[in-house]
Amino acid sequence: MRTKSLNYSLITLILIIFTGFNVNSQNLKSITSNILVEGTSNIHDWEMTSKNAVGHIESKDGKVSKITIEIPIKSLKSGKGGMDKNAYKALNEDDYPKVKFTSKEVQSNKVIGSLTMNGKSKTISIPVSIKNSNQNIKISGKQTINMTDYGVEPPTALMGTIKTGEEVTVNFNFQFNQ
Repeated sequence: MRTKSLNYSLITLILIIFTGFNVNSQNLKSITSNILVEGTSNIHDWEMTSKNAVGHIESKDGKVSKITIEIPIKSLKSGKGGMDKNAYKALNEDDYPKVKFTSKEVQSNKVIGSLTMNGKSKTISIPVSIKNSNQNIKISGKQTINMTDYGVEPPTALMGTIKTGEEVTVNFNFQFNQ
């Protein structure tokens, strides 16, 4: 009889511990996202923006433990239709419609993870700012990416007379409500 009582107590304790851990864990979807991609060409600098990126985070005990981001290629807009079409073609949007990032490690000032673009993945380290308040979590950062590392041929226009640089800088801001 004493063994049954001890077993029930042990099971109850395990359930309380696991329930407590689940209460302190959250899976949140971004409510706002801002992406700014900046690049250069032999004529002028250029930029594309997106407010349609989707971010998800996992938070444990108030600390971000995992980040995933998806940016639909066609959500990137420059305000110039021809430039947008050239960018979508260069990024092979028909076959790979999204740029994806999945963290492997989240630290207070950087995120290490896998960036996938044009069907190619690389592990990168991104400096970030993570601000956590009672109402929301804000994550922002900036990363320079060489397009050729992902098999992306920098776009050209006017029969190759306008050439974009190989590197782009991606600025991002995400807000998640708790």
